[in-house]
Amino acid sequence: MANCLYFQCKTIYANMWIELDPEHKPSVSHSFIKAEAFLGVVLDNLSSLIKGEIGLIMGVDEEMNKLSSTLTTIQAVLEDAEQKQLESKPIQNWLCKLNDLAYEIDDILDECATQVSIMEHQRSSRYSLKKILFRRKIGRRMKQVTAKLDVVVAERAKFHLREMPIDRPRELAATRETGSILNESHHVYGREEDKEKIVDILLNHVKDNQEISILPIIGIGGLGKTTLAQLVFNDQRVVEHFDKKLWVCVSDNFNLNTLIKAMIESLIGTGSASDLIQLDTLQRRLWELLNQKRYLLVLDDVWNDHQEKWYALRNVLACGSLGASIIVTTRQKKVVDLMRTLPTHNLTGLLEEHCWMLLRERAFGQEKDEYPNLEIIGKEIVKKCAGVPLAAKALGGLLRFKRTEKDWIYVKESEILDLPQEETLILPALRLSYHHLPLALRQCFAYCAVFPKDSEIQKEELIFNWIAHGFISSKGVLEVEDVGDEVCNELVLRSLLQDVPDGRRNFFIMHDLVHDLAQSIMENKVPGTKNIRSASNDKIRQVNLLNKYVAFPKCSRPEIDMSYILKNYGRLRILDAKLTRIKELSSAIGNLKHLQYLNLSATEIRTLPDSLGRLWNLRILNLNYCSDLFALPQSMRYLKNLRHLFLEDCASLSETPSKISELTHLRTLSVFIVGHNRGNQLEELQCLNLGGKLEIRHLERVKNPMDAKKANLGEKKNLRHLSLLWEGNNESKLTEDTDEKVLEALEPHPNVETLEINGFNGRCFPAWMTNSTLKKVVEISIVRCQNCLRVPQLKELPHLKTLRLENMGIEYILEDEVHGGKTVSIEFPFLKELYLCDLPNLKGFFKDHVLREVSPNLLEITILRCSSFKLPPLSSFKLMHKLICSSSTLASVSKFDSLTTLWVQIDNNTTRIPIETLKSLANLETLVINLRDEVCVLPDEGLRALKSLARLTIEKSKTLTCLPQGWLQHLSTMETLYIFGCTEFVELPEEIKHLNSLATVGLDDLPNMMCLPNALQHLSSLQYLHLEDLPQLDSLPDWLGNIASLKDLYIRNCPKLASLPTSIQGMQNLKYLIVEDCPQLERRCQRGKGEDWHKIAHIPYLRID
Repeated sequence: MANCLYFQCKTIYANMWIELDPEHKPSVSHSFIKAEAFLGVVLDNLSSLIKGEIGLIMGVDEEMNKLSSTLTTIQAVLEDAEQKQLESKPIQNWLCKLNDLAYEIDDILDECATQVSIMEHQRSSRYSLKKILFRRKIGRRMKQVTAKLDVVVAERAKFHLREMPIDRPRELAATRETGSILNESHHVYGREEDKEKIVDILLNHVKDNQEISILPIIGIGGLGKTTLAQLVFNDQRVVEHFDKKLWVCVSDNFNLNTLIKAMIESLIGTGSASDLIQLDTLQRRLWELLNQKRYLLVLDDVWNDHQEKWYALRNVLACGSLGASIIVTTRQKKVVDLMRTLPTHNLTGLLEEHCWMLLRERAFGQEKDEYPNLEIIGKEIVKKCAGVPLAAKALGGLLRFKRTEKDWIYVKESEILDLPQEETLILPALRLSYHHLPLALRQCFAYCAVFPKDSEIQKEELIFNWIAHGFISSKGVLEVEDVGDEVCNELVLRSLLQDVPDGRRNFFIMHDLVHDLAQSIMENKVPGTKNIRSASNDKIRQVNLLNKYVAFPKCSRPEIDMSYILKNYGRLRILDAKLTRIKELSSAIGNLKHLQYLNLSATEIRTLPDSLGRLWNLRILNLNYCSDLFALPQSMRYLKNLRHLFLEDCASLSETPSKISELTHLRTLSVFIVGHNRGNQLEELQCLNLGGKLEIRHLERVKNPMDAKKANLGEKKNLRHLSLLWEGNNESKLTEDTDEKVLEALEPHPNVETLEINGFNGRCFPAWMTNSTLKKVVEISIVRCQNCLRVPQLKELPHLKTLRLENMGIEYILEDEVHGGKTVSIEFPFLKELYLCDLPNLKGFFKDHVLREVSPNLLEITILRCSSFKLPPLSSFKLMHKLICSSSTLASVSKFDSLTTLWVQIDNNTTRIPIETLKSLANLETLVINLRDEVCVLPDEGLRALKSLARLTIEKSKTLTCLPQGWLQHLSTMETLYIFGCTEFVELPEEIKHLNSLATVGLDDLPNMMCLPNALQHLSSLQYLHLEDLPQLDSLPDWLGNIASLKDLYIRNCPKLASLPTSIQGMQNLKYLIVEDCPQLERRCQRGKGEDWHKIAHIPYLRID
């Protein structure tokens, strides 16, 4: 399984790169969240405080109301100011002043709300000396900021700004008007397949449909939706097939009269409907033109997502004959879901070669001269286009008449948003999507620019960041997290965020050009200008310690460490120190009174200071994977606003802070440890409205089942993942009875989706495990339940997809028998993953010998250390693609046709893998051989029978020094080779040079490897080299620089490695370098001053820890 860990590690680190600017100086930017968006946040906060009479309590009610009035007045002209700043430096400076004040106001309001909240919880007199002094201080600051704001407001008059509704899209610009004529049909590249697919649907699949057929084309701005629609519209086959063709550019104006008039004019000429005013007259005229006609209507650039407006238009159009069709182009999935009757055509980006054709055509026109030097640079430039034709044409136009390498290199090394927008028009085209967003969503979208390009954005993390910055708040019955979920869904529906391609839920990606758009908005930056400002410390709201950046503005701060942060950034909302090596946290953390989100996950921290309890505004505390953390401060009970406390995999943690029940806002408590004293018992969970994951440890400490009942799990409707853990091996009869009654009392709410029972000493499982209580459960794990000799009858659970049974004494998975020849239904009909481990008594699936169909949808099976188990023929599992088992189990089965992944552990009973087995693995793509200190014997032919093998991992051997000769012969499809945990391994065979597809090599936990295997230098396709836990490796060879294809070099825990070879300077394709836990090498690679810095200064993405 090591190769899986390797690729997980690669994924984690891929999201942690620091991108350096061409000169490797700390980048600075003009950045704050755009004025119109952030001012909306401040106004919402201010309105909430006024409504809650906070101003009256603090004695600043008059100032608050005046502030609200002034800010509302300014907000009305911001839309016009945002547009005019593109051409006006004074307006740009005015907006910057306004932003500065907005941040100052936000801090004051935050302090007011905090103080009132503390007063309410402490129930102390508001007239104490300390509170009177605070009120006086706040009043003085409020008057000062109001005076500053009055000065800024007075400047507004000289700019002649118009009041504009900020929650309504701007009016349609004439340049956005589209038509059906395509003048450049012979200059459209890469859309032939898309066109043919749509034409085929129109001509062959819907020609007999009685209802209107509606086919949407969706994609981000500039992707070529209109061009594709024009190609289809003007195709000769389409022209001959339809009686009538109409083209209407809809854009912002979905007015029924306007649209019908445009359709009539599209059919019979401009001005033909000018005398038709009444809706009824327009409808009748259109009906006369389209009645019983097979028509094709293109509705281009649709933004309307109002049902009634669309239904009204659809009713007017329901007069055509069979096969009448509509093509809709849009950027928004909401529009698609509203209008479509056919599958959506999701338009993807062009290939780089097609983008290059477009760019070259615009840059060189009809010139016949050859510019090979510029073409090389141009093919790098098209990577900026991210498949968007508009970007390719725009950059080509920018390079028109430019014939020097200097000009082309400037474009190559510039960000899209630094190029002159009046010439490229890329961001202005995309900015329409931003202006169609409701105001409340704008700052949420712009914030996404904080994440690096190409990174996967975790949904939960994104929502927590929005919460911490105050961009979202609860709304009616919806909690703030639910509002965040709605915002995410809305951004996906508007094509501004995209679900990750592999279908994993809760992760998003952002198109590169959409990221550029978000960045230009977040930075409030005038496109085409250079960044000129950095923020003062009191404007910094967010810090990422691992990547050494701060926001806002987002800029690199290589010098920061935890002590610097705590001393200088007193107004932080987010402090992210995940994956850093910090071992302790200073008591100064208590001074960050505005802090809302503290992430210390995967650090080496052991304890937290008592001053943590002073973080009154803290809402999210992430301590996941802090394996050394053994105690939490008792002061945590004072974190009254805490909503999420993450403690997953904190194995050393001995107890939960007492009286956790006092944290009434808590929504996530991933671990609760039952203690011995009052304040640490299960009753602490009774009134907490917990959701997400909950793991309850040390249930053996519960002596009275009534105490378990007090946990009130049955009422926690938001709980999705529940783990119940007992420790110790007390197997007395009294313990058995107690455990059974405790488990019975811990019946969860029916909404639970995953359930783990670990260490349970009872003999029988409760009835709720087989009844409707678990009707939504998709995964069940039963581990270390030695006294249980029967598995609960889980086959009735309608949605069970994963079943894990480990370390039990069971003999059969299903023990109910068939009687009287009755027809038996399919067992576990929806099960996809089955994990069986350490079940020495397990004999089979069924106790009876009646052949039944089991788990026809099973995709993955794991069978380890189940010596008596006989696996049914794999032909029974027609969909299964992954098998994890021992070599003995592998030898006992046949027919592996469907397998694509095999993890096999060599055992002493079967060390030989026969050729017949290998030949039956014709579709195998991933093979992991765990030698388990045994010798694996392959046939003379090696692995050549594995014609589809792409990934091979060899792991856990004490004797293997080199892969045996012949193992790797003829593996022409192999892309990844990973060697892990082999004590004596030092060399790779020469035959590796024939693996022309090998792109990734990982060498991990090889304690005797002193130098890189020489065979690596012959790999012409190597792109990724992973070196980890090589304690004897003391140098890298100079020939490493000859591997011209290498893009990614990862070096971790190689303490003897003292320097990098000089040849690395010439590796122009090397884009990523990570160095971790290599003290000598880290010292030599220090930015700007290390002895090896000059060797790596050219590498764009560096991480030297």
